[in-house]
Amino acid sequence: MGAKIITLIALALMNMSICTGRSINGAGLELLKVSEGFVADFYHDQIGLKTIGYGHACKWQGCDGIHPPISKAEGTKILMKDLVQFEKCVERLVPAGLNDNQFSACVDFAFNMGCGAFGGSDILKQLRANNRVGAADAFLKYDEAGGRRIEGLTVRRRKDRELFLA
Repeated sequence: MGAKIITLIALALMNMSICTGRSINGAGLELLKVSEGFVADFYHDQIGLKTIGYGHACKWQGCDGIHPPISKAEGTKILMKDLVQFEKCVERLVPAGLNDNQFSACVDFAFNMGCGAFGGSDILKQLRANNRVGAADAFLKYDEAGGRRIEGLTVRRRKDRELFLA
């Protein structure tokens, strides 16, 4: 009986560690939703990827089981599921010590540009050098897609920087 209790406690603790990872905060989620915008039907984004909801890219996240039009509530549910991998990405790559706004700004960047882009970014390099101001300023470098400056990305990166510094 004692071994069963120890096993149950160990399983519960493992489950808690899986479930207690960091999550984007309300300010970060709002920034992401406003930046992505909501589209209830499939569309092609600025680089040609089939997308729906709040930036759910079918190529990377899959779209099986999504039947448009979707509601904003369905879009939020899809987004929250999509965000888990980017939250884990930031948590894995960034040294400990980010506050919730800093973490959330990094998650927005990773969601928008990809975990690989975040991993090779000057943002992360500055964070690893413990230079928070340098990391905040580095957001501003990433406002291009397909080799051209995108006004929407310029605005988004400014908002990422503002959230990071808040």
